[in-house]
Amino acid sequence: MIPRAAALLFMFAAAVTFAQDKPKLATKTDVIEAVIKEGRENSKVMDHLKHLTKKIGPRLTGSDNLTKCGEWAKALFEEWGLKVELDEWGTYPVAYNRKSWSCKMTKPEAKDLVLGFHAWTAGTNGPTKGRAILGPTSADALAALKGKLKGAWIFSTGVATKGDLATAIRAAYDEEGIAGTIRSSGGDLIVTGGSVPSSVERAAKRPAAMMPDKQFKEIVALLKDEKEVEIEIDIKVEFRQGPIKLYNVVADIKGTEKPDEYVIVSGHMDSWDGAEGCTDNGTGTVTTLEAARLLMKAGAKPKRTIRFILWSGEEQGLLGSVSYVARHVDLLPKISAVLVHDGGTNYVSGIAATEALKPIFDKVFEPIIALNPDLPFKVSTKGGPLPLGIGSDHDTFLQAGVPGFFWQQSRTKDKGQNYNHEHHTQYDTYDAAVPEFEQHTAMVAAIAAWQIANLDELLPREGILPKGRKPVIPKVQSNRKFGINLNNGTGIASVEPDSPAERAGMIAGDEILSVDGMKVTNQSELNDAKIKAKKSCKIVVKRDGKEVELTITFDE
Repeated sequence: MIPRAAALLFMFAAAVTFAQDKPKLATKTDVIEAVIKEGRENSKVMDHLKHLTKKIGPRLTGSDNLTKCGEWAKALFEEWGLKVELDEWGTYPVAYNRKSWSCKMTKPEAKDLVLGFHAWTAGTNGPTKGRAILGPTSADALAALKGKLKGAWIFSTGVATKGDLATAIRAAYDEEGIAGTIRSSGGDLIVTGGSVPSSVERAAKRPAAMMPDKQFKEIVALLKDEKEVEIEIDIKVEFRQGPIKLYNVVADIKGTEKPDEYVIVSGHMDSWDGAEGCTDNGTGTVTTLEAARLLMKAGAKPKRTIRFILWSGEEQGLLGSVSYVARHVDLLPKISAVLVHDGGTNYVSGIAATEALKPIFDKVFEPIIALNPDLPFKVSTKGGPLPLGIGSDHDTFLQAGVPGFFWQQSRTKDKGQNYNHEHHTQYDTYDAAVPEFEQHTAMVAAIAAWQIANLDELLPREGILPKGRKPVIPKVQSNRKFGINLNNGTGIASVEPDSPAERAGMIAGDEILSVDGMKVTNQSELNDAKIKAKKSCKIVVKRDGKEVELTITFDE
């Protein structure tokens, strides 16, 4: 038995030791500091991006690569300790896997050429060599080509044709069996788009490709000089009959006090397949993944659940997020904010706020404003609603009355991306990303989600929609397709061959102003008008400064 004084001393020492060993609960500040330390010293965001673009590759909706991406992301979330599910939202009728493609001129000289084509374009049956011929633009020109079209590569130079002439040209191509068609991309950029067929049987049967404008014009000049030009093209693609199951990836850090309330951090994992799908939207996919990793590494235990979602089907009309909202109407009142990164690799530099949100966001974003003075961040408000109609997945939630935010992004004087140069083009590859910006944006997304999740109340919804506009649950778009690819707003970048738009006489450079009398100023309004319009309707476009009315008939 030890003396009383010694016993008291032993008990005191044990108490001190216990207090020292007892785990210390992380505070809000501790988590933010841990996120910043890990994000700066041990960022994995570019590792994620390299795997996504180089190992998996482009992720067309319905492709095997998109499925692989979802499974890979799910495995990462699980490795970090999040609860994850593959959220099935629908199916696609056809799987399409782009394999490889090449093009070269063999006469009058040997020369490698640049080629691109839309998704769901037919391939060649091995390397296909054929004579290059200028496409006909009149009935007389078509008659002169009779008997000369078999196995030829047709260089289409005329404006879009419609009516009887277009029908006669297509019939002649089919009857004689051309190798395929080639048109100018309209510039240096080859913009990838495409419309999924309803079945493999109804898919295109011959290739329709594009070349950069300068290269295209050089070949056309040779043909006009009556030089013999021979082209060899090899396009390897795979069609597979569906239905092909499609998923969003949903992963949670469960809330400790209000687990049934949510802050959503997201980006879309699908891409067009003309390149690697890096800045649209591999960059948003990996900052979403990295934000989850940083918070888990920091031991974050937020009041509300932080939900990370990687959408799919975004490029075909926000399909994954529209389905999610339609299936979770009861969840909408409990979502505080939806943060979407879908603007490329430039660093996140700001967020829009209503008058009601501004004082809250000034506090929420204090640690982000102080994060890096060389990459400044600003909470901006013009006293109006949140930006709607940008054409990304935040629109889906915002239309339904949920605060949805599309990050504002900027470049520095010496670094940054010209987004339109890579957007949907052959240049959207891994090396377009800026590592410093990706690292920074992942930290911003993590800290913002943490701060909003720990607010006393959900974010206010006052004034987030334009005055007089009521929240609506968006509907999945119909299968109607114009067969066009847009630049910004409603400007047409390209028109797909044998599409409703081409048959109506639409051409690259047109700007769509209205559909059946419904004014359109952005992609979201254009989609709404397309759904509401009659099967055969009037389209008004602006062409060379003048308004031109065309009639379009949709393929149902």
